[in-house]
Amino acid sequence: MLQLTPRLEKLKDRLFNIEYHDPGVWHFQNVNILDITGNEFMKDDPLVVRKAYAQQHICRYLPAEIKPDELIVGRPNQNSVGWGSVLPKYYTKDEGELAARYELDECSLWGHHPPAFDKILTQGVTGVKAEVEEALQLQLDSAEPDEMAVNEYRAMLISLDALVEFSHRHAAEALKQAQTVQDDIRRRELMDIYHTCQQVPEFPAQNLQQALQAYWFTYAIVNSGGEFIPLGRADQYLYPFYKKDIDSGRLTKEQAVDLLGSFLVKCNERVIIDTKKAENHFSFGLFSQGVVLNDEEAQSRINGTGGFAQRALMWQDDEDINSEANFNYGQSGNDWLMNCMVGGVHPDGTDATNDISYLLIDIMHSMQLLFPTMGARVHKNTPQSFLELLGAVLRYGQGEPMIYNDEAIIPGFVEQGVPLEEAREYCNDGCWETLISGKSHFSYAHVMNLRCLEHVLFRGVSLNNGEKEGLDTGDPLAFQSFDELYEAYVRQMDDRIDFQCERRLENFGLSYMIAPDPLFSSITYDCVKKGRDISQDGARYIFHLILATGLADTVDALAAIKKMVFEEKKVTMAELLEALKNNWKGAEKLRAMLMNAVPKFGNDNDYVDEIAVRLLHDFETRVVSWREKQDRLMFSCGIGTFENYAVLGRDIGASANGRCFGDALAPNYSPVAGQDVEGPTAAIKSITKPDLLRFYCGTPLDIAVNSNEFVGEAGIARMSDLIRSFCDLGGQILTITSTNVEDLKDAKIHPENHKSLRVRMGGLSAYFIAMAPAQQDNIIKRFSR
Repeated sequence: MLQLTPRLEKLKDRLFNIEYHDPGVWHFQNVNILDITGNEFMKDDPLVVRKAYAQQHICRYLPAEIKPDELIVGRPNQNSVGWGSVLPKYYTKDEGELAARYELDECSLWGHHPPAFDKILTQGVTGVKAEVEEALQLQLDSAEPDEMAVNEYRAMLISLDALVEFSHRHAAEALKQAQTVQDDIRRRELMDIYHTCQQVPEFPAQNLQQALQAYWFTYAIVNSGGEFIPLGRADQYLYPFYKKDIDSGRLTKEQAVDLLGSFLVKCNERVIIDTKKAENHFSFGLFSQGVVLNDEEAQSRINGTGGFAQRALMWQDDEDINSEANFNYGQSGNDWLMNCMVGGVHPDGTDATNDISYLLIDIMHSMQLLFPTMGARVHKNTPQSFLELLGAVLRYGQGEPMIYNDEAIIPGFVEQGVPLEEAREYCNDGCWETLISGKSHFSYAHVMNLRCLEHVLFRGVSLNNGEKEGLDTGDPLAFQSFDELYEAYVRQMDDRIDFQCERRLENFGLSYMIAPDPLFSSITYDCVKKGRDISQDGARYIFHLILATGLADTVDALAAIKKMVFEEKKVTMAELLEALKNNWKGAEKLRAMLMNAVPKFGNDNDYVDEIAVRLLHDFETRVVSWREKQDRLMFSCGIGTFENYAVLGRDIGASANGRCFGDALAPNYSPVAGQDVEGPTAAIKSITKPDLLRFYCGTPLDIAVNSNEFVGEAGIARMSDLIRSFCDLGGQILTITSTNVEDLKDAKIHPENHKSLRVRMGGLSAYFIAMAPAQQDNIIKRFSR
């Protein structure tokens, strides 16, 4: 493994001992650019242009700072998925109130999808502007200019110029520091930073340092503008610059490691280990896609909380550790949806793994960093040395890199109509879902499968609140066979799928009224061509993923009802319903029987696995039917909970597999915790029995293994073989958390000894000591079998 350079040792020390304990500064609070003297002219501009001026404000007033020893510079505004964003406002009171009626505000930027970072690296802002200017000229020369397109182009040009202004401010700061620094080596470094910031991102990058700096500046400003985005295929973007530098002798490998490590450190500076210090700026608009409400509903939302998720709540000292606030506090606090993909194939199908693929994984592991969340694409021609590196890292790297199987994923894109050459360019979004980098608008919605089953058993009524939330599919006591019950379940599931598809068609494009993003749009393929924003129909591909959520729990519960109620008749439906209503109180023996005498998903048992095959086929059939009803959105299928598997189970009643009210769901496409007793290979066989072609957008299997079983060279080989077997059997996405229960338990007691202990949470990785106590206990449970 990589030996850290002296520079990276210093940068790592700064991160873990200073940066990680700094809650950061939230700039631009209570700022509306329309109220600033000198900005009166903006009030007559369309909102999208005013949004560009707000991005210009960020670029002008976000501090330009250069820290000791760093080679890549610039820091985004403090924000996070869990704690929200602070953005300068750019709209009138009436515009804000109108947007709020739809649960939208300036933070209603969906993020998730990466822009085409490579355009900035290879063309520079000047090249991108030339495309915009040409499109604008065509509109202005036409007999009937498209006013919306003209406004979009104006906004793009303003925001692109602002990005250059941000880089030039850092050039000025580097020049200023170079004048006073005493160390000759650092003075030369600062002059290199000066020249770099003068060159990029305004012009195309000429070397690796410039490519990394252009990459980071672009990310920093897009993210500071409220977009939580991944980094795309970083190794593919950066390798040509690295190779040119190495081949010419301008750069040594050690210097390249310093540059790449400096870039990765920038990705981690906003992590907060002491999460109770964090500020909460979560608003009702964050990630909102818009909801069409009647007047009464709209007024109640405006006067209330806006209905936003509880994940952002802060620690409450006067509440129990398992209260709703303390259960969720910091859930996604250290998350910026900053994923990154390496490996895979080129558009022509040849292996794309390169030196940067190796170095990014090696440096991340050696520095014990959290971001970017790494994903590695694997295929039949992946070099054995790369597989061995993955095996070596995953023995200790808790949850990363995620493994993506090209052979199982690329055909799904092609089946949905993406050309093969572009399908081969896929990457992941901010979590693990797959899309086409720089060409996609991506969104998703959950279908809560276990709740659908609850609605079957209780005629649409929720055990959580006693309210009617689902269909009444008939008296469950009247079902004469499992097939009758299952058909009722499919009706409930289809109803939820229809609801999610209809709602997305209804609300798509609503966020443009308050939260367009001309900078992001300027570097997303086809937005310039169409003259439309990323929040509208601008992107080439508009994916909406319908997720089967809580799959393993649902399949296990259906298997329990099938076997014990209808086949062996060891319990009546009435007895089961009563036990579920009472959360198993007084029915402990029944619960034990359902948990121990019925096969469980994830153990290569056809009895239960065939239910999963049937359910997923029916799920897919309904989702795919929506492709034929319209041509605006590309509906795709997936199976997932992300990191919210614990939160998602909080308001679901007891279920027939023995799960108690409020217990966590099984994460993503994984077996229920503690039920996969036959080991990883059996779990892989179970999850690959269904036809997953149309589930290409993501079906992650999360495996927890004991690190003690993967020691030495034999351990590397064993881990590499596990990865290869997963791919050979047809799995799509695999995450492996490798640690041991003793370390986890000790970290709760002595957090100071486990600063770098990371765990996988379904949609992201997190430092274990920064998690809520209830979440820590849930992770420990996964290893205690």
